[in-house]
Amino acid sequence: MLAQADIEALKAVFELCSPDARGGAFKQTALAFHTCPDELTRWLVSQGADLNAGDQYGETPLHARAGHWQGDVSLLIELGADVNHHAGGRGTPLHRAAAVGNLRTARALLEHGANADATNAAGQTPLLFALQRCSNATLERMAPMAELLLKAMTAPEVRPSMLGRLLGAKAKRASPVSQAMQEQVTRLGGNFEFHRAGFNPDSVKAASDALDRLYSLFDVPPVPRRAMHDGTSAITAKAATWQDRHRELWELLVPSSGAAATIQGEVIRISGRISDELKRNGGANWDGDYRKMADAILAHLSSGNALSTADMKAAAQTVAEIKLQRGDPAELCRLAVEWVARNPKPQTLPTPAYTR
Repeated sequence: MLAQADIEALKAVFELCSPDARGGAFKQTALAFHTCPDELTRWLVSQGADLNAGDQYGETPLHARAGHWQGDVSLLIELGADVNHHAGGRGTPLHRAAAVGNLRTARALLEHGANADATNAAGQTPLLFALQRCSNATLERMAPMAELLLKAMTAPEVRPSMLGRLLGAKAKRASPVSQAMQEQVTRLGGNFEFHRAGFNPDSVKAASDALDRLYSLFDVPPVPRRAMHDGTSAITAKAATWQDRHRELWELLVPSSGAAATIQGEVIRISGRISDELKRNGGANWDGDYRKMADAILAHLSSGNALSTADMKAAAQTVAEIKLQRGDPAELCRLAVEWVARNPKPQTLPTPAYTR
């Protein structure tokens, strides 16, 4: 807490400039900072500070404080901040509170008229917005937030059939749960199960319980627990296409973090990691480790029961192009699947020369 002398010093600064003077990475006014003392906040508003002044993205001080996991919005609401400001389509303060799991702030916003059905430019309600941004680390905060927002949302009206209307049936309210929400919960389940084995043992039960609560709230079948390869039996993939076999082998062999235990797992992991970096991420994190991984997979593909001469030629050309961030990483994935099919007996991976 700032001493009174410090608050007076801040007031003196604003007496020399506009109460809506901006600063920080997002060009926010002082009201947007969650550490702004209540006394200074009240004083700035009394001096004409705009409670709904937008930052460089159009978001208000209420958005900023709601979007901080420790943000407190009570004073801004008391002073008259707009709880349903849409920030040019970026969403309302409730979208921000929901996304960071700030339950206290979400409750305060709803109690003061925030619309739980408001949508951003992408058509997402605060709940869908939060589900899309949820990760394993925030599952525990997501479950109570989802419960709160579902209760606050307006479910669509379901009209009775013609026969029902003739018999005097009345329209009923359906659940506010949408297919898009259910798909996000299934995504969360798949991501959690992929990482369950490597999850922090101190928090895995709480995260798993939170996920179970989400399954129940959204009426989603639980994602089956991941069954990884036992390390000794023959490695096989049964899917019809090489793309589906690559996904099958990824689930079977690739750990939640770090290198695989076997060469088979590592060729699948390297090809998938390189493909994701170049296709999804545009090569933003491409570095020497990725180039070492490209060299390593080429060496692996030529080991054991090596690929055919034609495929090895294709592999060498693909790796050379990929190291320059060109070429088709999908070809690398296809070749990795082919090599695993030729080498079903698990081979222990030597310590790699890269850390990704």
